[in-house]
Amino acid sequence: MMAPGDDPTDAAGFAAGRRAVVVIVANSPGEVSGWATPVVRSLRALERKVAPAFDGLSLVVVLPPCPFASGREAEVAGATAGVDAVVRPSEYVKYALLGVVPKGLRPFRGNPGIVVHLGGDPMHSAILAKRLAYPAVLYTDRTAGFVGSFARFMVEDARVESKLRRKGVPAEKIAVVGNLMIDAVRAGAAREETRAALAVEAHAPLVCLLPGSRRVQISRIMPFFLRVAEIVKRFQDDAEFIAVLSPYVTPSMVGAALSAVRESRPSRDPGQAGGSAGLAASVKPVPHSGTPGRLEAAGGRLVPVGGASEPDSEIGARRTYAVRTDEGVTVRLVEDGRYDAMAASDVAVTLPGTVTAELAFLGVPTVVAVPMNLPEEVPLPGLAGVLGSIPGAGRYLKRVVVPRALERIEFAAIPNKRQRRMVTPEVRGVIGAQDVAIQVLELLQDGKARGRIAVELRQAMGQPGASNRVAEAVLETLVSTGGRRR
Repeated sequence: MMAPGDDPTDAAGFAAGRRAVVVIVANSPGEVSGWATPVVRSLRALERKVAPAFDGLSLVVVLPPCPFASGREAEVAGATAGVDAVVRPSEYVKYALLGVVPKGLRPFRGNPGIVVHLGGDPMHSAILAKRLAYPAVLYTDRTAGFVGSFARFMVEDARVESKLRRKGVPAEKIAVVGNLMIDAVRAGAAREETRAALAVEAHAPLVCLLPGSRRVQISRIMPFFLRVAEIVKRFQDDAEFIAVLSPYVTPSMVGAALSAVRESRPSRDPGQAGGSAGLAASVKPVPHSGTPGRLEAAGGRLVPVGGASEPDSEIGARRTYAVRTDEGVTVRLVEDGRYDAMAASDVAVTLPGTVTAELAFLGVPTVVAVPMNLPEEVPLPGLAGVLGSIPGAGRYLKRVVVPRALERIEFAAIPNKRQRRMVTPEVRGVIGAQDVAIQVLELLQDGKARGRIAVELRQAMGQPGASNRVAEAVLETLVSTGGRRR
């Protein structure tokens, strides 16, 4: 239990100074990088607007528990320019349940402030607002619970606004601000410059693999995507490949996945190398070419770019690495300049998630793979996630529940959801690498389709500027309330 005077709402514990605390709540890789990062940047740019009420801002990122977390959110958030402190999930739980003030909040105890909800269950922000006696505001791209706990709502579009209105939220509390994800995407380098840096020929078909942020995705999806690359290479011999790593993934994680993979090749090759002429005859879509319980995997090894046969012992050093598959396909790993690399690609391959919105804003046609070969490994939010974690029974529950839930979801990719139609292709269900490769090849061979899809993707995502509008709403609420809950 807390010692006397440890309660941040206790006047005796008020800290000196007139800086206001902005507590940003985000709990998944996409929310931390795609929502929190641009909002932090905008808050710092607009910080002067809190004067003369406050001397400035102290920004604290709180990370509640999340089934979609990578485990490296605290590291990434702590390295974000403008963030003063980070509260880890375990610290948040102790504070929420027992009132034990996290280390990251102790220096600001008693200061006025505001809670900004940027993803996950609004319950966590409601708890923090009550403990801290702060007003709270919420950004959401969907409907939300605990609406009575928030002084203001910032939503992506009019569709979400209507949902909140039906929940009883007054119109004056809602502001349509746009899509935060757009402001996270910063591709500054020219396509030609990026390709030269990646040692990719100017006119070569470039396929970008984005295997996800969590360890289970790297261990399962990365080898699967490498197998996709091998099949594509057989029919598009001039194709080149990069794998853009999330900020939550390191080359060592890729190396570990490769060393642990067990090859699972089909008994018959889907085709022979030597161009795409045999595609129509040899590689036609196979509705269920995958196998329940496993994903195809390409074997390979991690090598440093530059000719050495093995990576350095210090794999964490900032060097450039590539994967060389057992079929001789080279896939360069990209850690820095990820948006430049994505924008320079002709086609991307990824999973559902925030990255589909990033690729859409960049105008990159994307094949979105939704494999249900291993439904027991799909993370679930809320109560379903708790039940799914029960040893034995949880895995069985997921095998039943997850496929049925997928059937009710019309679209998986964010731009497809926004447009309510299939703008960019999705490959869903118990799938094989061939199913994904076919879609990649079709896009590579149809430049007009890629151009049309690129335009439609950009239109689906709207215009930038949401982070500034969110920051302005946060600061207005902070100043108008004095940083105290009413």
